[in-house]
Amino acid sequence: MSPWALQSYDEPGDHDLPTTLDIDYQKLSLLLQEAAILYPQCAKPKLCPTIQPYTPVTVTTPVVLKRSVAVSTKDPFSEGNRSGQGPTHTTDYREYDTPAVPLRRKDNRLPLSVNMSSRQKTSTEVLWAGIKPAVLLGIKPRQANKDGHTFRTLEFEVPLDHHHHGASQKDALLNIHAELVDSFPNPKPTTPDAPISPISSQKPFILYLCGGPGDGNPSGKVPELNKFCINRGYQVLYVHYRGTGLSPLFFDSTAKTKVLKMSDQDKANYLAKFRQDNIVRDLEAIRLCLEKEVATNIKWTLICQSYGGWVATTYLSFLPRSLEAVYISAGMPPLGKTPRQVYEKTYVHVFRRNEDYFNEYFPEDQEHVRTIIEYLRDKAPLQKGVGGQSTPFRGYELYGENGERKGCYLTYQTFMTLGRTFGSAPVIRRDSDEDGDEEEEPLSPTSSIRPPKIPLPYQKLHRLITSFISDLDHSIYPRNDESTISKETLSLYTNLESFALHRRPLYALLHEAIYCSSTCPHTSQPSNWAAIDVALSHPSGAFSWLSSTSTTNTSSTSSTSSTIIPSEEEEEKYYFTGEAIHPTPLLSPLGGPALAPFLGAAHILAQKADWPALYDLCSLRRNHLSAKTETGVGEGEGLVKVKVRAVAYKQDMYVDLGLSQQAAGLIGGCELVVCPFGSWGHGSLKEVDKTGRVLGWLFDGF
Repeated sequence: MSPWALQSYDEPGDHDLPTTLDIDYQKLSLLLQEAAILYPQCAKPKLCPTIQPYTPVTVTTPVVLKRSVAVSTKDPFSEGNRSGQGPTHTTDYREYDTPAVPLRRKDNRLPLSVNMSSRQKTSTEVLWAGIKPAVLLGIKPRQANKDGHTFRTLEFEVPLDHHHHGASQKDALLNIHAELVDSFPNPKPTTPDAPISPISSQKPFILYLCGGPGDGNPSGKVPELNKFCINRGYQVLYVHYRGTGLSPLFFDSTAKTKVLKMSDQDKANYLAKFRQDNIVRDLEAIRLCLEKEVATNIKWTLICQSYGGWVATTYLSFLPRSLEAVYISAGMPPLGKTPRQVYEKTYVHVFRRNEDYFNEYFPEDQEHVRTIIEYLRDKAPLQKGVGGQSTPFRGYELYGENGERKGCYLTYQTFMTLGRTFGSAPVIRRDSDEDGDEEEEPLSPTSSIRPPKIPLPYQKLHRLITSFISDLDHSIYPRNDESTISKETLSLYTNLESFALHRRPLYALLHEAIYCSSTCPHTSQPSNWAAIDVALSHPSGAFSWLSSTSTTNTSSTSSTSSTIIPSEEEEEKYYFTGEAIHPTPLLSPLGGPALAPFLGAAHILAQKADWPALYDLCSLRRNHLSAKTETGVGEGEGLVKVKVRAVAYKQDMYVDLGLSQQAAGLIGGCELVVCPFGSWGHGSLKEVDKTGRVLGWLFDGF
């Protein structure tokens, strides 16, 4: 029964109808959003022009007999609804009560039209209402960088939980680091009474959102992007997300000590506040702060790389009025997909690149990998537990360039994660593939002729494997001490290992959580370490080393061998994994002391099912409707049209093209450009010779 359509009711006795009508708008909206994903061809906005974004509220009201009833909802993002002061009651961050709105009149009859503007705020609106401006702690003097641009460092203070503005404890606050890139000193104020600010009020802002989760966002990482944007009259702001880069995970040492003494459950609650929804709240608080600083309205133009697209889509879902345009490269989030569904797609790309490496480039390395695994598992030095963990394991401790201890280790499990670097390697074309670059000739997977150019990631991995085998002297482990593997080999591994969890623990702790959302009913579920489940269920069996039966053998005599290495006659494959995080015993050696205190919390997060919604599919789809009502006439009055354009790559190992195309279809007015070059990949936006071309597609179209 539709709550927005006109319905006529007869006497209850005639058709045995109930005298009350119970409508749960939140469940109804979630079901409609799920239907839009499963049946996109039936979910065109023009078919239901009166449907507004859902208002999660449960309504119980008597039915007016023999009378037509119309129930309408109001746009929750209208100025009237966004001017609220936020929650007025104390509530836990993870759980919010859904207020019920009585619709009875004095005569106990349902009104002909229900005005929802006078109702209480719903849980979704409470989550996004009342964001306060960040506190600007300071702006450092302008400095020149090597590219001829100037930049300033800005420091902000935001609450850990934006729903509790009055919190004064240091463990309830966070520092956010940002860098603003410009080309020349600010022009003089246009009027005598205009405030003098070190930040230009006459140039629009581009906000660059980097990948992750867990990466820093330095302003000099993509110099060609700065040049492109400044030449078009922008100033570019780089914000280090909360808990990453130069925005520390804790406010200070006192707050760190307090958090580390928490229970695993409380640590999990703390870490749950570092996903993209709260990143968006930080960015909105910074925008409001800068508006006060420059005394003018600010709308972000977002340029997003990888995970930055996840952040931008959350921003577009709930706070579209703060945005001018959204440009995404290799970062369309998998809307309406579970973590398992995502990894089922990405593991196809991981497997294919392993096939390229072992079948086309270095077939001899399959046996070498088997030898290295056997040694690291059974003969490597025995290490004590990491970061207070009591379980010993076998491996080699890693050191920095200056000989400092990193607290991380090389084990057979960490060695097999080196496939994460495969993402920048182009895929060898098969006869069954769609046409790509005309100059690239397809190569059969059974061909005995190697391609003339070996991708750099494969060259580096082959060099490491060769160095390993050289250290082992092609013999059966003549020694059992740390001198067996040379410092040169360990240095090669350290330079190739790209997870770097010892300096960005959030990457491991939240990597699967960024896919968890209550956007749709079928996505409201825990991740349950989906990546390892998908890997172990792969039909090739090439990722069997991840099996729970393959725990590190800690016996000093190594008399019992693990079952992950089959006999040579079986010719089993052992393939590297890609961008996926797996539970201990893998996390401890990878992350070291920085990650060890949160291992218990990581397992709790993997079981967490009550994640807040990261996206609003109704709001995203409505972006298309607003394009027809920009004059402010009719039902779309007050809506804004945000320009959305994205670039996706055919063989992206990290963000599947098919999922990107589906997501683009769910965002109204989104234009998706599929890169025509098969050799271009996930990080093309950051490559010097490709940045300008990608930005041209994003700003000007293909």
